[in-house]
Amino acid sequence: MPSKSPAQARLMAAAAHNPQFAKKVGVPQTVAKEFNKADTGGKMLSAPRGSKTDAMHAHSDVSSPGHDPMVHGYGKLK
Repeated sequence: MPSKSPAQARLMAAAAHNPQFAKKVGVPQTVAKEFNKADTGGKMLSAPRGSKTDAMHAHSDVSSPGHDPMVHGYGKLK
């Protein structure tokens, strides 16, 4: 069964790979592994949270007022 949200996908991935975390959050590791297997290859876990590609997509509108792409490192000198 695939996860319903990115937060659930991250939780299940962490629980699938860390028995202590699985116990802490109360998710059987076998269930977490099933979810993680179903989520593999999907869009839920395609890019790590806070990754550079994630940040670039979040700030892709460089023409918005008050946005200076050079301050954030996304622009190029012309």
